[in-house]
Amino acid sequence: MAFERTPSVPELDPSTLEAMRAAFAESIGNGRHGDGLNDLLGRASREARDKGIEAERLLVTLKDVWYNLPRSPRTTLSDHEHTLLQELVSRCIREYYSL
Repeated sequence: MAFERTPSVPELDPSTLEAMRAAFAESIGNGRHGDGLNDLLGRASREARDKGIEAERLLVTLKDVWYNLPRSPRTTLSDHEHTLLQELVSRCIREYYSL
């Protein structure tokens, strides 16, 4: 039986993911995105491009962070939270392709 090697998939730095969690939780808590969000998304986009992470995979990561934020089990995303997420996705795409 041949030894199979599964290539490792590049991922964002844990510190970047933690910064995203904190910023996204703050956005939900405040009902709007903070001023530093574009800088954070720019940093995450640069890191992703440097590591060869495609835009689609970066968006999946962004959404995973968003949907895995702690919430009450009985709480579903509000329309406003969906709007905030859509804004995040749009900003992330702009940042990724502006480099």
